[in-house]
Amino acid sequence: MKKIYTVILAVLGLGAVACTDLSPEVYTDVRKEDYFQTPAQFSTLIANAYSQLAGEYGYIYREGFWSLQEYTSDAVIVPTRGTDWFDAGVPQAMHKHTWGSNTRDVNNGWSFAFGGVTKCNTVIDNIHTIAGEDESTWSDAAKAGLAEAKILRAFYHLLAMDVYGNVHIDDGEREVKQYSRKEVFDWIEQELLTNAALVDDGVRYGSMTRPVAYMILAKLYLNAEVYTGTPMWDKAEEYCDKIINGEYYGLNEDYFDSFKISNTNNKEIIFPIVFDGKYANGNMFHVMTQHYAMRDVFGFTTDCWNGPCTLESFYNKYSDNDKRKAQWFVGPVYDTPTDWNTIIYHRENWTGNVVEWDHGESHFKVIIDPKVTTIQDPTAANSCEGARFVKFEFENGIAHHADSDFPIYRYADVLLMKAEARMRQNNGVADDIALKCVNDVHTRAGLAAYTAAELTYDELLDERGRELAWEGHRRDDLIRFGKYGDAWEFKDVDAADNHTYLFPIPDWVRDGAPGVYTQNPGY
Repeated sequence: MKKIYTVILAVLGLGAVACTDLSPEVYTDVRKEDYFQTPAQFSTLIANAYSQLAGEYGYIYREGFWSLQEYTSDAVIVPTRGTDWFDAGVPQAMHKHTWGSNTRDVNNGWSFAFGGVTKCNTVIDNIHTIAGEDESTWSDAAKAGLAEAKILRAFYHLLAMDVYGNVHIDDGEREVKQYSRKEVFDWIEQELLTNAALVDDGVRYGSMTRPVAYMILAKLYLNAEVYTGTPMWDKAEEYCDKIINGEYYGLNEDYFDSFKISNTNNKEIIFPIVFDGKYANGNMFHVMTQHYAMRDVFGFTTDCWNGPCTLESFYNKYSDNDKRKAQWFVGPVYDTPTDWNTIIYHRENWTGNVVEWDHGESHFKVIIDPKVTTIQDPTAANSCEGARFVKFEFENGIAHHADSDFPIYRYADVLLMKAEARMRQNNGVADDIALKCVNDVHTRAGLAAYTAAELTYDELLDERGRELAWEGHRRDDLIRFGKYGDAWEFKDVDAADNHTYLFPIPDWVRDGAPGVYTQNPGY
């Protein structure tokens, strides 16, 4: 499908050689200093920095950054089913907010974010090697390539600052020092503002172009009060408007179009992780969440893991006539789906018998129940509990990794963000503009439009949850709306000091730089 990766690897090899030998080496008939003359050519050099997002340890890794954003929310739970998924108690600790400074997922989140920063700095060094140290002599393409790498580096810093708070800034020049969250915020903001003007003012799928920089700024400003103590709702709205008025993207008519097997260049996706089942691994939702028995039903060539599911309370946020409810699988698993292209979204087409599953001496029909009664069952009697995530279209005969790209940012989110920013500036009241933004998203799901009286903060939070489920935004949303410390199934109310709003600086990070990092409060 996306066969560009072979070419990318060859070009990255070129960049690596350039670091150690500045002579005009020739590759076939093109010198490296002649080759890197267009934005597209520089994008191939930058590809290694983007690669941090994919892979099994990337952005949606079940034991890393995605876990910090979603396992800790009211939208995901990972029950222990027999001997599966206990994982030394980590998934339960993430859900209950009882993690510590040496918890696996906390460690992996830091490695992911700053691993991305390191890759960006390597790319930036390679660009300087190719283009020369005197930036005044650079081509526009070289300047745009450098700006693109810096925007991506700022994005990785934002991820780190979002979950760990006071972190260091690694711009490849300064000594390791812990900065306040506001100082990191200010640095990210300036990096984005400075470099957005130097990159493509258009859509280049999977790349940090100007509208993607606008999206990152909008997210930064939307959460500014959490990050710095000072709200910036007007700035959040301003940058949402830059995206909307620029007409770079648009809503799909069908909600599920953004999650098809071949969703590359989908008009609603602002910034994706570009996955490929063979060349760029990491999208594993189909095996993570499905029941063991679903392997044969869906024709997978690898076992299903029967892991993460959603909570009954979250599933019940969807009305029965909400088309988005089809992103959750509940009910009987039949042995003969009739149409692979509609296997997920139109299960009324399924035929056959209900699949039965053997587990030791037990033998029962596989009927997925949205209610989770226990998150630790040594008998695996809870193996059919919890609605399963089927937002991404399944492909017949797929193995561990799916082709579907994962949208980190979507246009629907821009509309919901703009509406929230306006409501925040209007004492929680949705004016006509805010209503239209939300209703464009809401009515697409087959639902009646909201009235101003119906669109409260609580309802907007629920709408964001329904629309953006498992897309990596839920923790931030719950914090911003003041709900992250609330109780939900299998989780008590957080301590009054709200220290769980941040994760601890991992032990190995502090031990590796003695005296540099002060631990976050409460850990």
